Amino acid sequence: MLYYPQLSSGVVSQYPINRRTTLRTITNTLASGDNIRMSDPGSAVVGWQLQYSNLTDAEWTSLEQLFEAAEGKLTTFTFLDPMDNLLNWSEDWTKPVWTADPLLQVSAGIADPFGGTGAVQLTNTAQTTQRVVQSIAAASWFQYCYSIYLRSNAPTTVQILFSATGQESLIQFLVSSSWTRAVMADSLSLQEDGMSFGLQLPAGVSIVAFGAQVEPQPAAGYYKKTTDQAGVYPNTRFDSDSLTQTTNAPNQNSCAVSLVSNLLVD
Repeated sequence: MLYYPQLSSGVVSQYPINRRTTLRTITNTLASGDNIRMSDPGSAVVGWQLQYSNLTDAEWTSLEQLFEAAEGKLTTFTFLDPMDNLLNWSEDWTKPVWTADPLLQVSAGIADPFGGTGAVQLTNTAQTTQRVVQSIAAASWFQYCYSIYLRSNAPTTVQILFSATGQESLIQFLVSSSWTRAVMADSLSLQEDGMSFGLQLPAGVSIVAFGAQVEPQPAAGYYKKTTDQAGVYPNTRFDSDSLTQTTNAPNQNSCAVSLVSNLLVD
């Protein structure tokens, strides 16, 4: 599977970034002169304009290799939007995209740290650890940052986890009665297609969680709520059959990249 590369710093792009979403409405004019308008969801696309400067030769080569492997505009690849949250349904963990162990109770509609009701109550009723995770179609070896707001009536500990087939990484966090944003940045050494992110609770523990977010970078950005559309775009293409690079100095390159993706994934 092809993936749009990260830079050596662990980020996907540099600023400024321009993103545009294009939607289409079809109008049918009847003989009476009346108009019937309907949205055309199959034509919805999102595009990005990415500007790069001071790229190392290795970073430029990774972009060039992807362009050649994709044969310009011909073949699709996965792009992780640096401006979005990679997780779907960040505030409703009762949705099917979240997989909870059998004895972990998940309840939505709980008071959150921003005055709404977007948090979830997680209660482990088992005698052993239980976890809840979401899997995304992304490279296991990329750098990711997972952040989430946590609170508990009684002080306790939970573990944030990254996992792929055959490897996982866990970090323990202390949860108190005040909302705290737990942040974990890591990457795995495995070369796998797919990553999972979530929480693991010890036996008998109950916590409130809000704002699960994964970003393709080494630090957390501001929280971005998602529903059924997140920042993983597996059907992205280059928007041009040419890729031009400028060498500004030894081991310093600049270029502009245009990408486009359908919003609806087959």
